[in-house]
Amino acid sequence: MAEAPSPIWLLGAPFSGVTWLAGVLGMHPQLYATPQLHLTLADDVGNLLEVFAASQGEHGHGLLRAVAEIACGGQSDAGIEAARGWLDQRRRLSTGALLQELAARVAPRRLVIPDAETALRSYELLRLLRLTPQSPVVQLLRHPWTQGRLMSSWCRERLFVPVDYKDYSQDPPQVEPQVPWLRAQINLDRIAAHARLRRITAEALDREFDATLAGLCQWLGVDADPATLALMADPGRWPYAGLGPAAAPGGLEPDVLMDWPADLSAQAPAGSLEAPLPWRADGMGFDAQVRRLAQDCGY
Repeated sequence: MAEAPSPIWLLGAPFSGVTWLAGVLGMHPQLYATPQLHLTLADDVGNLLEVFAASQGEHGHGLLRAVAEIACGGQSDAGIEAARGWLDQRRRLSTGALLQELAARVAPRRLVIPDAETALRSYELLRLLRLTPQSPVVQLLRHPWTQGRLMSSWCRERLFVPVDYKDYSQDPPQVEPQVPWLRAQINLDRIAAHARLRRITAEALDREFDATLAGLCQWLGVDADPATLALMADPGRWPYAGLGPAAAPGGLEPDVLMDWPADLSAQAPAGSLEAPLPWRADGMGFDAQVRRLAQDCGY
């Protein structure tokens, strides 16, 4: 197999848009973006598969879809079943070795891996740094007001909401989107001294897509000519766009799968860092630490 370059990680809080950005970068001829693989949940494939089996979500679907597409003939129910066997045969591998094999299979294209959960947990971030210590990390950041409105709307329709999304100072605990936004920002700030990290905002991509994307591509060391940027403007052609087959439909963030009302996904209005939060019944606004970090990020 060809020698594989180190992968690129796309990290952010939930509902920051990292799987949408993966679809954009996945259209670049020099890059190969996967769905969310959640490799930072365990040190070896056997334990990773056990975590997936015990999960109440769809954490294993992205890896199954990627393996089916890369190594098992494509994303069909039969391909997903073959991917399960392929992974089962590799139970003794470390997740780092699994990542190296996937990277080698898509080389010379460079692997791009989105993840909207790892930044919530410092131990997973440390595992990521051990997995690929030389890899660049791209943080996609969304204004906490817009991110919060998307997350709170989605959570209202869910029977199970991850514990990382809740404010336990309330009784009973309530979904509070600023909690994961803050936790992700703090944790990514902590690793900035130990990783090659670049931060971009969803708002910059909305306002100046080509210029923002060209700057990111140049930082990653890949082509940023107009023809390539035009290809990347159509992430709907990414092989993982949309739901996967019935056996593994997940792997993407909900914000790329749902048809959101325009007012939910619109950019945050002026003064929103000081205004009462629309998802809270008590009239409270953002925590002072959230306001300070958001201002530090240019909001």
